[in-house]
Amino acid sequence: MKYSISFIFILLLLSCKAQNTKVLTETQEFSSNTECPEDGDCSFELFPNSSINLVVREGTSSYTTIEKGNKTVFKFSFKRNVDQQVVDGHYIEEVFAEFDADLYDLILENKELRQVNLILNRICYCKGSYGSYVITKGQLSLKKMKKNTYSLSIDFKVDEVPQVITSISETLILK
Repeated sequence: MKYSISFIFILLLLSCKAQNTKVLTETQEFSSNTECPEDGDCSFELFPNSSINLVVREGTSSYTTIEKGNKTVFKFSFKRNVDQQVVDGHYIEEVFAEFDADLYDLILENKELRQVNLILNRICYCKGSYGSYVITKGQLSLKKMKKNTYSLSIDFKVDEVPQVITSISETLILK
């Protein structure tokens, strides 16, 4: 009896499989015009059929998650190069924006940026100044350049915390 329960338990464990979710399609290309600071690496991604969820917990910092939805989420990341032996030396800034699935020309300024859920995530060991911040100061421009080519430009400022990235300029080619 003991062996059969152990066998069933092991069988159940082996049958569990993490879901493989690849959100970027092979037909999307990106080129970056953003000047990444020399002390770090920059990257960006598009997440189709997704949405941004800003989680705010009272008494702690807020954070951002990407969930299934009917929009396209843009994520820009800056990760500072740090000595791997330094504990809590990491520093990451992420900028999120959420667009309708059918991209169209868009020009937004200041409080209008809420239409695209423009958010800055600051991930670091910096007491009192980490977490997610809704961006309401700046400009965002999304313009169609060719059939499936778009230019995205974002200039922004968050007053609550210091930031490294204040400007993003990317070209998206969707085939």
